[in-house]
Amino acid sequence: MKDIMLRLVDVPMVRMFVLAGIIFLMIAVLGKIEGKIEPGRIGRIGAAILGAVLIVIGLVMQYGETPEMYSRLPPNLIATFPQNAVAIAPASTVPAAPAIPIKVVSGTYGRNCNAKAGNATAQLAKACDGQGSCDFAIDPAALEDPAPNCSKDFAAEWKCGDSNAVYSAALSSLSGKNDKLRLGCSS
Repeated sequence: MKDIMLRLVDVPMVRMFVLAGIIFLMIAVLGKIEGKIEPGRIGRIGAAILGAVLIVIGLVMQYGETPEMYSRLPPNLIATFPQNAVAIAPASTVPAAPAIPIKVVSGTYGRNCNAKAGNATAQLAKACDGQGSCDFAIDPAALEDPAPNCSKDFAAEWKCGDSNAVYSAALSSLSGKNDKLRLGCSS
């Protein structure tokens, strides 16, 4: 039973919405299911509406975020800090401050191909945790390949020091050679 529950929870959220929508539509169409579920007229109408809404949400989640969406991002996008948090002064008057360490939250290889979120977190954390800035070299051979025939992206999320703010960066299409994603924290 525990194995079945783990498999159900491990399904991507998109599939859960579509599956739940189909189940509610079955309840609406069939009405009485083996004497255990007996919705009335209003219950069947509600189940039909809820089923349709869940399926639409699942499809929007699946096809609303396309690889083209990521191609509009700069190749080595670095999360920007709020303008009021950055003070600009001449280089000669700024004392050297210790770098704020990176704390990796997640790394995902192939999210545009429905990969499991966070599937590259361990590799990203090993390379970048504790550094002030990090150029993470994306090696497809060392990462789990979630979809062999899909051109994958790479996305990272991290925090800077003890801050609660989460920063993110992504590379939309990887060439397979010398792909690097820069993570950084400034003081």
